[in-house]
Amino acid sequence: MNFKNLRKQFFAIPNILTYIRALLIPVTMWLIISKDTYIFKSDAFPVGFPLIGLLVLLLAATTDVFDGMIARKFNQITEWGKMIDPVADKLMHSLTALALAIAGHLHWAFFIVLVAKEVFMVVWGVYLLSNSRIIQANMLGKVASTAISIGVFMTFFHDFFAKKVFYLDWIIVGIGILLTYMAFANYCYQAIKIILEIVREKKKGSLNIDTSGETTGENTEKKD
Repeated sequence: MNFKNLRKQFFAIPNILTYIRALLIPVTMWLIISKDTYIFKSDAFPVGFPLIGLLVLLLAATTDVFDGMIARKFNQITEWGKMIDPVADKLMHSLTALALAIAGHLHWAFFIVLVAKEVFMVVWGVYLLSNSRIIQANMLGKVASTAISIGVFMTFFHDFFAKKVFYLDWIIVGIGILLTYMAFANYCYQAIKIILEIVREKKKGSLNIDTSGETTGENTEKKD
């Protein structure tokens, strides 16, 4: 890939929206964790409601919707975008969950289970990408991601759900995490097959090199 093409990919509008989403993550975290930014204190929300943090998170999520739409409509789908977009999504989900856990809106168990899966996904993804292999997201994974996003949105109202609707927000997050692990199992199945294929190809390539070396050596001996 030449420098001009790389620069074009880097500054494509969908990718710029992805950068904005990534930059909004620490802002969202601070607005969730710092209760000084909470407003609308009431009986339902004794310490106030993190409305500003929620609005910034929704803005970040909106960029995720539009970057895909723009990329498809104006044919701006790039290899760079395919790589950074899921990373930005995982960071947004994981770090928002971390902030909500710190603030007491989300149980720490949800955060730990969610991040454990994401770490495996990143490690395996880097290995597969380094070998020019990509596993496309499946429909179950998209459904799981949507369920988690809805659950995370609902946890902003956790004080209300904990008192009035039997922790409905945590139930939705739990369903989303269960679905994402089901999708993860399918991902692992595909990844293992691809990794075994990579290992076989490398082993075959190594054997071909050895055989070629032996043939060259034999020809040299005959010439002598």
